[in-house]
Amino acid sequence: MSRFLDLYLDRCVPGYPCMSSPRWSTSITHSDSGAEQANQRWEHPLHRYTLPQAVRDHDVYEAVRDHWLIVRGPLRSFPFRDPLDFASRALTRPNFVPTVTFSDQVLGTGDGITVAFQLVKTYTRGAESYTRNVVHPVVSTVKVSVNNTDPASLLIPLTWTVDRATGVVTFSGPPAPGAVVRAGYLYDVEVRFESDESFDGLLHDYGVSGFADLVLIEIRPC
Repeated sequence: MSRFLDLYLDRCVPGYPCMSSPRWSTSITHSDSGAEQANQRWEHPLHRYTLPQAVRDHDVYEAVRDHWLIVRGPLRSFPFRDPLDFASRALTRPNFVPTVTFSDQVLGTGDGITVAFQLVKTYTRGAESYTRNVVHPVVSTVKVSVNNTDPASLLIPLTWTVDRATGVVTFSGPPAPGAVVRAGYLYDVEVRFESDESFDGLLHDYGVSGFADLVLIEIRPC
């Protein structure tokens, strides 16, 4: 059985406001002189999502409880849209869906052999950049181009598919050598509930104060 269950939280559960915190695993050691050495254990960060006071009425409580039971607490993972980062292009404001285009992100360059290209998103500041693999794209939103042209309009037309579970775009044939493959899309992240005890805390806070935070932890797909 796949751990990932492609089932969103009920729409009545507010996904925004949201504290979206990417966390690295970094070890810092100090020499006798006080100098530091740092070692990054993960190639990519994992996010912790806190939805402050998300559970504020009984309908939301029941929706979270039902989802908790269906996914067996933290056992199974499910999709979540990070309201601060869910598109192939920069957002103009949080939780606002931008218009994606087929030239938003460069996936790679054709070599006449390769037919599969991973969806990625690159973050850039000056000469520095960081690239993450994008899995769980919203398939209906994905747009793909080869040299900024619809692949179906090429001299040798190409069709393509995208895998919801991996974010891999597969062409019917290899793009020509030197051809730049680009794409635009919306995407989800794979999350789980924080721990087996999470619902205890949620129930306590909701019962005492009338509201409770909801915490979700991003996991790395196997």
